[in-house]
Amino acid sequence: MTELTDKEFEAILQLNSDYRKAMFLKSVNENNGFYVLVDDEGPLILEDTEADENNTLFSVVPVWSHERLAQKYAQENGMTSMKAQFITRNVWNEKWVPMLKEQPNVLIGFMPVSDKDFDVDDPQEI
Repeated sequence: MTELTDKEFEAILQLNSDYRKAMFLKSVNENNGFYVLVDDEGPLILEDTEADENNTLFSVVPVWSHERLAQKYAQENGMTSMKAQFITRNVWNEKWVPMLKEQPNVLIGFMPVSDKDFDVDDPQEI
């Protein structure tokens, strides 16, 4: 895994959701994995507060391309017990996707930063 320079880190924080998703997917291909935030109780799962057009609420598992981005999100949101954990693409597809498919209305959120919007998609899209 390559280190982010301060300049790269700050630039990523300024990207819109489409560019962050594209950057995330490129990074997953290069590094064969990505980061989630976890604590003793399990992975971070965000609960959607606005229903879609079918009046459905979703749960979102946020994912990041780099440990530093995940840790910044945890720090900004007061999640002091959360730590970034690297997950390989194989482990994601073999263990996480089947587990998440058992839960109704679970999506993944691509690289949330600060208070900006982020793209969501089906867990199989990684």
